[in-house]
Amino acid sequence: FIFSSLEKNQKTPPPLRIPQFHPRISPSPKGIMRTDHLLPCILDPIPSCVVWAGIWTGIGAMQGAPLSIRTFGINAVGFWTYHAMICPMEAIHGRRSALHNAAAGCIMGYIGVSRGMLGVPFINPHSLYAFRNPAIIGGAVYGVMAGALVALGGKPV
Repeated sequence: FIFSSLEKNQKTPPPLRIPQFHPRISPSPKGIMRTDHLLPCILDPIPSCVVWAGIWTGIGAMQGAPLSIRTFGINAVGFWTYHAMICPMEAIHGRRSALHNAAAGCIMGYIGVSRGMLGVPFINPHSLYAFRNPAIIGGAVYGVMAGALVALGGKPV
């Protein structure tokens, strides 16, 4: 259908334009940090954080964890905090980057593992607890996972 309409009109479609910056983030004039996107940046992830918190709370309940509002709240606040940590990094640099997600994942992973709220995936527990501070390994694993997932999703480095 698309090709037949192009042949009749003999017009080529306009070239695909990929914006260099996120629509809410524009380069700041004269080196001034843009902060006009911070409020939408902090409020926009709330619905997705609620959905993902529900999914992760359900997964935890299927694995035997108690199903509670407290667990749901901890998950929702954790997801929202991860997103909220990225906003100032984007404002300072004036662009989106997978490195921002990696840094936020690293910080959240370190805090979660050091407080005993998160485990460390992909690492043998015997070798993990042989380290003096296993939270450093946890932060590295969560940082790499966050950076890799958004890079696979197409976010520029």
